Amino acid sequence: MEIAEKSIEMLSKFFFETLGLDDTFTKVGIKKEDFPLMAKRACGGDILVNGVKPLHQEDIEKIYEMCGEPF
Repeated sequence: MEIAEKSIEMLSKFFFETLGLDDTFTKVGIKKEDFPLMAKRACGGDILVNGVKPLHQEDIEKIYEMCGEPF
């Protein structure tokens, strides 16, 4: 777990400090109203994404909402 946490920390530092990428939806112009379309596209136009746990479009929208930005 320690190695995983350090890897996430280093990757975040690389993306946001070294490359200077934006780190929030707002900074790249994404609004809460965009979540349904984003989730639909994440599902490839279908209703779910298969993985460890199947995700429906509504699940993906909730994940976007939980990313921490106040909308």
